[in-house]
Amino acid sequence: MSIIHKKKKILFIVTKSENGGAQRWVKEQIDILKDQFETHIVTDEEGWLIQNSDMDSYMTDERIKSIFSFAFLKRYADYLKKHKIDLVVSGTANAGVYGRLAKLFYDCPVIYVSHGWSSIYNGGKMKFVYVSVEKLLSKITESVLCVSDSDYERACKEIGINPSKIKFIKNKSLPIGQKESFKLQNKRPKILNVARFKYPKRQDLLVEAARDIDADIYFVGDGPTRKECEMNAPSNVYFLGEINGFDDFANYDLFSLISDSEGLPLSAVEAMGVGLPLVLSDVGGCPELIDGNGVLVDNEVECIRSGIKSAISNYENCSKRSVEIFNSEFNLEKFKDMYINYYKEYLQVNA
Repeated sequence: MSIIHKKKKILFIVTKSENGGAQRWVKEQIDILKDQFETHIVTDEEGWLIQNSDMDSYMTDERIKSIFSFAFLKRYADYLKKHKIDLVVSGTANAGVYGRLAKLFYDCPVIYVSHGWSSIYNGGKMKFVYVSVEKLLSKITESVLCVSDSDYERACKEIGINPSKIKFIKNKSLPIGQKESFKLQNKRPKILNVARFKYPKRQDLLVEAARDIDADIYFVGDGPTRKECEMNAPSNVYFLGEINGFDDFANYDLFSLISDSEGLPLSAVEAMGVGLPLVLSDVGGCPELIDGNGVLVDNEVECIRSGIKSAISNYENCSKRSVEIFNSEFNLEKFKDMYINYYKEYLQVNA
């Protein structure tokens, strides 16, 4: 008689279903897990994440966006019980809190993914409170996954999380194809930015930098700061809006992301895999993406302009290095077992 082994069940909980880095990370995690595990998502609505993920089941509830909703927490815990979830992977601020507090009602291992520690960069006057809460929550968390060296350092030194609970895996992305040549393909270089128009992203600085460069800048994304950027934009700046499943990196020459804070930006990793040189803010995990394949810049308009011109002048070398670095460190297809084996550690504990 053959023994049928049921798939273990992994649930990802994310505050918003919008098109963002944390959401794309979850989608690609499900892509690499779906053959071995049953996957679930809990989020706010049937937005980009639900529409683009191949999960087995999901739950949506707008109350996840509340700072605290006992009604949502109870419904979420009931979902965990009903589906007999074996492992929870939580990320983003509110979802990170609910994902761990649910252990009061349903006991299963929880992994928290940092994605840049918003409790630090977005805490403002409440930073001390948010950091203290994060430290307390880490005590009921089986593991904290840091996506960059910078996140790891902050977890240890600024938040005070026990290093024995921290796992470090640099963000990785599935390859989406490589452009045909390492040379500039447009006589007038086309610079790409893919990001939400929302703090801590600083598209406004990139718009200003466009005024004195012989190139065009294309923005993919939407959000609350887009309208102001459009009002101040020169004629060589184009706003394409949010493009569902955008993967058209190969038609551009260079990728730039200007931000006040980052974990390790997936959009930059995707661009690197295609062969685009990078111009990134010198914040968070961005320095971990640059090694002869682009330029790190301060968040000043003249510095951004200079960085773009430098990357274009050394284009072919930067383009080659982007592909080399992606394949050696950031190719999720190549390194997917790093995540699968990590999850299995906690699934075994719960067996």
